[in-house]
Amino acid sequence: MKIISLETVDSTNEYLKRGNRKPITVVTANHQTGGKGRRGKKWISPPGKGLYVSFLFEKPKNFLNVQTVSLSTAVAVAKTLNTLKKGFEIKWPNDILFNGKKVCGILPELSGNRIVVGIGVNLYHSREELKETDYPATSLKIEKIHFDRETLTISLVKNVINYFDKTAKGTFEIKEFESLSIIKPGNRITVKKQNGIEKVTVLGIDREGYLIVEKDGKVERLFSAEISIRF
Repeated sequence: MKIISLETVDSTNEYLKRGNRKPITVVTANHQTGGKGRRGKKWISPPGKGLYVSFLFEKPKNFLNVQTVSLSTAVAVAKTLNTLKKGFEIKWPNDILFNGKKVCGILPELSGNRIVVGIGVNLYHSREELKETDYPATSLKIEKIHFDRETLTISLVKNVINYFDKTAKGTFEIKEFESLSIIKPGNRITVKKQNGIEKVTVLGIDREGYLIVEKDGKVERLFSAEISIRF
């Protein structure tokens, strides 16, 4: 494993997608000028305020889809943060929440025969800096959660690599995700799609990471990139 530490970069994900770096490579940055979120949204990445880290992995031979990596990475991050203080949960597929507010986002991307996984954790952001986000957001500082940045980074890197290895070997179990998920079977949720908004009932999550929902007797599998969920 190779770890690269940068002061400033456009995006840690884009940095790893450039060139011909060998897996596993991890890159961290103190500042991103073009941090990315899901569905092309911007991730607020001011200097010194967050943990911005990306991983370059080889695509496993029995790779199902990027969604499984998304879910297992979310579990790795939530478990890491829960060692600081209990209460971190996952909003499917991979937003990490504390007290109902987003504290971390995850962006997995395919790049040829490799997978790049980006993670952004709000560490020292103020409420003012987070007020323009599309979902209520918070930071460890706002929540008065004490941490050592270096220790947190090391723990996060170890756990993410461990859970990617589980996914690659087919030993990652969806029940680990479900135990940390705020969305449970039987929940009524609002699903925002490109063609409108629907109220559906959650049935569960399948082994490929799809959210299984039902409406008017019709069962549907939802992929993260297609929807926006609100309770």
